[in-house]
Amino acid sequence: MNTSLKEIEKIYKTYGFEIEHVGEEILCFLYKKGRYFGVDIIPLKDCENTREKIQSIHKDYSASGYAVNVKSFTKQDELEKELFKSFFSYDATIERLKRKYQEFTSKQTKSLLRNQYEYINTPYELYDKNEIQQQENLLESVTNVLRKKTPQLLIIEAAAGYGKTCSAYEILHKLIQQDVEVVCPLFTELSKNRSAKIFRYILLDEIDQEFSSLNSDLVIYEIKNGRIPLIIDGFDELLDKANASDIDVTKSFEEIETMLDTIGNLLERNAKIILTTRKTAIFSGAEFDKWYERWSTNFEVTRFSLKEPRIKDWLGNERFAIVKNQNLPIQNIANPVLLTYLKNISLIDFKTQLENPNLLVTQYFHSMLERERERQNLILTAEQQYQIFKNVTKMLLEFDITVESKEFFKEIIKEDNLKLLEATRALYTHNKPTIDNLVDTLATHALLDRKGREGTEIGFINDFVLGIFIGDILCESTTEKIENDYSFYMLDLACTAYKVQNLENKSSLWEKVNCVTHKLQPISIFNYDITLKGMLMRTYFDLTISNITYFNIIFDNHVIENSVFINCSFRNCTFNVIYLKGVSFISCVFENCRELNNMYLDSTSEIYVLNCTIRDCQILENYNYHKQEQPALFTDLEKEILKKIYTISATKSHHISKIVQSFAKNQSKMIYNSLDNLQKRDFIQVHGSHINFNINKLSTIKSQIGIYA
Repeated sequence: MNTSLKEIEKIYKTYGFEIEHVGEEILCFLYKKGRYFGVDIIPLKDCENTREKIQSIHKDYSASGYAVNVKSFTKQDELEKELFKSFFSYDATIERLKRKYQEFTSKQTKSLLRNQYEYINTPYELYDKNEIQQQENLLESVTNVLRKKTPQLLIIEAAAGYGKTCSAYEILHKLIQQDVEVVCPLFTELSKNRSAKIFRYILLDEIDQEFSSLNSDLVIYEIKNGRIPLIIDGFDELLDKANASDIDVTKSFEEIETMLDTIGNLLERNAKIILTTRKTAIFSGAEFDKWYERWSTNFEVTRFSLKEPRIKDWLGNERFAIVKNQNLPIQNIANPVLLTYLKNISLIDFKTQLENPNLLVTQYFHSMLERERERQNLILTAEQQYQIFKNVTKMLLEFDITVESKEFFKEIIKEDNLKLLEATRALYTHNKPTIDNLVDTLATHALLDRKGREGTEIGFINDFVLGIFIGDILCESTTEKIENDYSFYMLDLACTAYKVQNLENKSSLWEKVNCVTHKLQPISIFNYDITLKGMLMRTYFDLTISNITYFNIIFDNHVIENSVFINCSFRNCTFNVIYLKGVSFISCVFENCRELNNMYLDSTSEIYVLNCTIRDCQILENYNYHKQEQPALFTDLEKEILKKIYTISATKSHHISKIVQSFAKNQSKMIYNSLDNLQKRDFIQVHGSHINFNINKLSTIKSQIGIYA
């Protein structure tokens, strides 16, 4: 046996056993809680004398009503796994989680007009301790992080309706399918409802509901051991409670920080926690970096930022070719819900839909609602169904919630649509349903989904559907009502969903949003201008924009000042360098782009380019430019930059903006050029907004800058 007696006793005490010493050769551990009385007998030696004693002990405890187990093991890990599987009903829990995943895929199939749900891997950017870029697909990359024998916090962020929940369920599926590790994931879906509980208590409540018969301290112990990976889907549902739209980002983060500290306190030993959240500056900003710096010796953070869906991955070669041949603006369909719809309709219907892409959103809803008429034997027209759920959304907006209890949700349906329901009921000639029958039918509509652990709550099937309804309501609302009654969270859902609406609808929503910009962060205003108007609408200052794909955008007529684009893709975009003042492009891709004045984007002293790529265009002057060999390995300025980075840390990543700001402002262009040159020669690595040394060349760097320790 390779485990000390103290370690064995510690493990059993953790699980609530009492220690009963029986000589030097046998240990007995008694469990006397609840109705179950049990004893584990562990022989420390294998000999005839020990076996005889065990038989006697076994007989005595059995006679006293104990369930007796004699256990032999050689390693501590074997003992811990055996106890874990026993107390946490491992086999039953895994089967329940498999059913949970199957129920989710069934719901997705239902929303796809009965076409089989299929998870589509999406492009993403990966940021971790070493800023290593993604190589595998998302699930493989996540799995690789989870295999590490150290505490890990994984953050998966994306725009509303762009696959966070699907990714969370696929991670759950991967965890319960593997047979290498003994783990029982705890999957929780946070909801924006009327119960304004503190995040810490929400987690404790989830733990108590998931493992109701066990002490929460024991569950937390195994969370920290890594045997209960936490998957928290919808962390963003709580962000608005922390005033995430506050223009004062520092103040906003202070409130969110308490939620992150709750998570940080769990991340010990081998804990694994996965958060999904809508895309927000919270996890990529300087305030989060400061928070993580305090915790960095405790655990590692890996952030996955999901990008725009690749049309070809969803539609396949044949349908993608049709889209390209028709020269359809792909930003009009770059939404997972619409792409799934287009993938699953017949080829004839697909071609018909593309003839009028401006009506694509309308056709999606019409197909869903018409199918419900048939499936549920509803006399309600598609237009009437749409109006019913639009009325329901108005109530959700008033309460600032996205889910509600089934009974309350049914009351909303009934109260806000009573006249229409009564008129509909009168149309039935036989088997006339009651009002409550109609409400029950609508509560199981394909646009809705059961939420919560027991399925006792109801919400819309996805953020896209909810966002379209919200956008419609906002377009009909007064400025005063939007400003006073509707939250930033709801506004963001609408603007994200409306990205694929036609120009007229997008413009109508923009007019409403434009009246409340004084309440929004500058980055939100910029995003809404680009999303809804497709162009710059005002002057912008101090923006940090990450992981966004821009299609056919003209960056002209309004100034962007002192801002940075990180890991962004620009496709068929047009720039006017005159309007870009102190703008940095870091790790960006320019595809088929041009500059209005026939200038290079990086030809002025006001634009800085680092680690960027061009495709099918010649917009960057220095893209293929390499300096001639210099007598010295580094210029004086490069040495100064490397010294400054090394002084802060030789092993950690550094914000590029902080390095640049540590020099005089008139040196910014030279600093970016020097960093770009160092990156091209592989002395530093640039990943997103951070840089770090190439460890393989660190000894050369140290000798060149005069550090010999």
